[in-house]
Amino acid sequence: VSIVSFTLVTALNTALGFMGTKLFGPGVNSQITLSMPQHLVVTKIALWATVLTPMTKYALEFAPLAIQLENHLPISLSARSKMMIRSSVGSLLLIIILTLALSLPYFQYVLSLTGSLVSICICLIFPCAFYIKISWPHISQRLLILNVTLIGFGFLLGFSGTTFSLKSLIHTLQDAHGTRRH
Repeated sequence: VSIVSFTLVTALNTALGFMGTKLFGPGVNSQITLSMPQHLVVTKIALWATVLTPMTKYALEFAPLAIQLENHLPISLSARSKMMIRSSVGSLLLIIILTLALSLPYFQYVLSLTGSLVSICICLIFPCAFYIKISWPHISQRLLILNVTLIGFGFLLGFSGTTFSLKSLIHTLQDAHGTRRH
C-alpha cells in the first residue's frame, strides 16, 4: 500500500508541476500563493489555508511529547486534569514555535533546511530501512533491491533539498546585507 500510494502521489505531483510550468511559465513564484491576485477572496482563503495547515501538523507532531508528559503525571490526577495539562503543553509548544517563526529572521529557511532532510527520512528512508530490518529473513531479492533503491533515492532527495534550502538561505542573507554580486 505504501509503495502504491507513494508512487501515485509522486506521479500526480510531478505531473501537476510540469503542467503548471507549461501553462504559466517561469514567471510563477515557487510558492503559488505569491503569484495569485492579492485582491481576490480566493487568494485570502488559500493564504489562510497555507498558514493553518502547518499549524495542524505541529499539533500532531507534538502529540507524542504531550502523551509522554501525561504518562509521567501522578496517578492521583483525574483524567480531565491530565487531558488539560496535555493540551496546554501542546498549545504552549505551538505558541513557542509561532513566536520563533515571527521573531527570528529567515526562520522559514531554517525550517526548510531541516525539514527537507527530516521529512525525507520520516517519509521514505526510515520506512524502507525498517521494512528491511523487520523482514530481513523473508524478504525477496527484488523487494530488497526496490527498498535499497528507494533509500538511495531518499538520500538523493534529502541531499538536494537540503542543498537547495542552504543556497536559498545564503542568497537571502547576502541580499539582506547587500553583498551579493550580480
